[in-house]
Amino acid sequence: MEYVVIYEKGDSSYGAYVPDLPGCITVGETLEETQILIQEAIEFHIEGLQEDGDDVPQPSLNLPIQYDIPNLGIHKVVENYVHNDDPAIFSCKDAAGHLYLVTVGENDQDKTWLRVGISKGRFNLIRSGSINLRDAFTDSENGYLLRIKVPHDDPTQSSPEVILPNEIPEDLLPFPGERLGLKTETLPALSSPEELASSKNREILNLTPNFSGIFRTEAPIDSLGMILTGFQKVINRIGAHFPDSNSKKKSEDIRNPFGISMLEVGAGSFDIRLASTELVDIFKSSNLGNAIEEFLKLFNAGSDRVKLKPLIEQFGPKIAKDYTNLLKSLSESVTDTRLTWTSPHPDLGGTAQLSKAQMLEVIDILETIEKETSETIKIRGTLVGLSLRSKSFQIETDDENYYERDYFRGKITDEAIDTEPIRNATLSQTYIAEIQGFVEIGETKDENDIKFTLLSLSQ
Repeated sequence: MEYVVIYEKGDSSYGAYVPDLPGCITVGETLEETQILIQEAIEFHIEGLQEDGDDVPQPSLNLPIQYDIPNLGIHKVVENYVHNDDPAIFSCKDAAGHLYLVTVGENDQDKTWLRVGISKGRFNLIRSGSINLRDAFTDSENGYLLRIKVPHDDPTQSSPEVILPNEIPEDLLPFPGERLGLKTETLPALSSPEELASSKNREILNLTPNFSGIFRTEAPIDSLGMILTGFQKVINRIGAHFPDSNSKKKSEDIRNPFGISMLEVGAGSFDIRLASTELVDIFKSSNLGNAIEEFLKLFNAGSDRVKLKPLIEQFGPKIAKDYTNLLKSLSESVTDTRLTWTSPHPDLGGTAQLSKAQMLEVIDILETIEKETSETIKIRGTLVGLSLRSKSFQIETDDENYYERDYFRGKITDEAIDTEPIRNATLSQTYIAEIQGFVEIGETKDENDIKFTLLSLSQ
């Protein structure tokens, strides 16, 4: 059940209202916030009507209505946008199948119909909000409109007339900036994943990120590129722990046994069809299929720490880094993401989904796990550098230690900086230092970096 929402951008905020539910309005600082608030407002409005025993108006968007527009004939409504208000606004088709946007209003003297022809592409732009409702009439594709005035006292005296956009009566136009926000499929539906997996002998993946604030089936390439790259990195990291895997192969290498190719993009929130670069074997299994099976476990673990931690430990600390980066890329641009795996093997496959809120919780858990797995050591060494202003330290040591280093540098914790031994420390003196190390995982072993913090200093 979908109610039409009309959005309006102000100088510093967005407004939204629901024509079918008078009084259901909201204001937000951003479009994404306003979309969330108006859906909550709809739920509260309906609950209020039900508690008061009032009838809940049904959405008028897809009501099966047709109008006999004087002199123009029967027009079947495609969608109602503003139904029980003046002026009413709807899209429709005539007997020949031509598509129009119509607004109709009346006063004490007459009822006026205003009809403008629209292409299928423009129809999608209007309903998704890319073109606002006012501009749909005042900036028409063919540069003119048809107006039919029907006098109340003599309905037979009506006749269509061609008018220019600047001749449209103000009372027939939507307010400036008002626009729709209906989810609009601008891409064709994808073929059956089961048929594709069977015919191509490849693992098939459908990745469906629901991008916030975008009503058409489109996606920003900067966000999409980071998501796809991050996904491939996580798959490679999982695959590197399988027996006989070649961890030296890079994700961009077409011969990568865990490589993924993009086949097509189709309708839906934004449906990306992916496939394994390698064919399955005679047993209908593949390297990528094995990795995807483990990834779905990771994704389905969600923010359940009990399930998540063993999976991270299974694939090593590098998976935490890559998985965190993937989730950050997703959470910055989507409201939720679904992954569906279809395999040529009849017993394999699965689905996993995470909301933005769950992604943020998982990121917090992963960062906590990283702290818990850090190593704290005590060494005897010479203080060769100390800055209270920048909270930094440098120590040289001959002690054998976990990190196999003879030189440590890094930051002093906020708790340690105010302690007397550190504030009164003297360079070139020997101290016992308590140091904690955090491994920042890079793409290769040589890129690994360890950040050190000084927890305490004593003599």
